[in-house]
Amino acid sequence: MHAHDAWWDALSPQLRDRIDELLCARRLIAAVVLLRREGGLQPPPGLYQAQDLLIERRAELDRRGLVEPEPPLPTTAQLIEKTAAITAPVVAVEALWDGDTQGWYVDLVAIVRRPGRHHGRFDEVPLTALRHGGDIRLFNGQVPPWPEARRATEQGRAVAQHVGVPFHLTSPEAPDVDLPRWRDTQPT
Repeated sequence: MHAHDAWWDALSPQLRDRIDELLCARRLIAAVVLLRREGGLQPPPGLYQAQDLLIERRAELDRRGLVEPEPPLPTTAQLIEKTAAITAPVVAVEALWDGDTQGWYVDLVAIVRRPGRHHGRFDEVPLTALRHGGDIRLFNGQVPPWPEARRATEQGRAVAQHVGVPFHLTSPEAPDVDLPRWRDTQPT
């Protein structure tokens, strides 16, 4: 940590330990909230400043081997098993883009026939979220192609075929959150 050493050094040792615990458990947002809420820094760091500080801190902890490894992505067989356990009728499998402060990712969901919070006839059951790095990939020229979209398409089609329903991903070529959903294609 270089640019933000003064902030880090101004925190109590107890708070630094609590933040480190969260960072080692890959809970960046919770660590940001804790820093901003209990850090006592004046002026308090903005959201992006706090995030930058803690991303740098997490990288330091990672270099020391203290950050928990990323959990393995579920296999297609595990996703099929998870889908089979859904009690509501599954009518489609959908992959859709979403993003957060770390970058783009693809949610893979089972669409079920029951009223949901976003639609009167259909709801969704999360299956997995696929992320293959942050948005720094855009600046490094590493995308496209988007490997998370490719994996979501492969696994989503396999799950949909196993269940006997359609698979839907509006834009595998580029992230976009304002695209039509599967439910939007269904007659009313």
